[in-house]
Amino acid sequence: MIPVDPVDLSNPAPFDALSYYAHIAIGLVGLVAAIIALSTRKGSNIHVLAGRVFSTCILIVAISSLILLSVRMAPPLLVAALTAVYAVGTAILALKPGSTTTRRMEYGFFIFEIIVVAIFLAMAIPQIMGGNIPLIGPLVILAIPIILLAGDVHFFRNARQRAMLRISRHLARMIWAFIIAVRAPVTEIYAELDLPVALILFGPLVIGPAMIMIFLRKYARTPRAI
Repeated sequence: MIPVDPVDLSNPAPFDALSYYAHIAIGLVGLVAAIIALSTRKGSNIHVLAGRVFSTCILIVAISSLILLSVRMAPPLLVAALTAVYAVGTAILALKPGSTTTRRMEYGFFIFEIIVVAIFLAMAIPQIMGGNIPLIGPLVILAIPIILLAGDVHFFRNARQRAMLRISRHLARMIWAFIIAVRAPVTEIYAELDLPVALILFGPLVIGPAMIMIFLRKYARTPRAI
């Protein structure tokens, strides 16, 4: 399920040039903001501002992705765009008080992501059955959504521990959103970079947990109420 016709950055066709390059520019701003947020003190003004910029960029890029994908569909990128919104949305909600409204929104995001997975499977299964793609491709692409959905189930089942879990949940989901945001464009230009497909598929599944472990240790002594 890796696109067989990666985009040539010097030639945006079949996309509109303005939309295509604006999409890339906003994505780059979001990645820089994510790096700043991860590298600054949690709770500081710059951390909060960078996090908001990253979240806004993710939303804009997701919307622009849907527009671009209406011209040339690439199911893995559809999953990436929508899952990034889901990850950021639930990361933000993790910091909110556990009100009825917050919980309903969290359940809403959970259902939303299940629908995303179902749509992807509806696209992938016929391709697998037809022998056009190997089973491992879709499974790896769905790995991050499944990890996030499993995290939701754990979070919902341990609602009484929300105050204790919310910081780690916020951090983990922001990191997964960052990983998705990095892998999505690399998926399009891997041929130009001469990167093996295995690195694109499996690399994020190694880097993501490693980053989460590193940053959880970094903030291990941070009061949970922050």
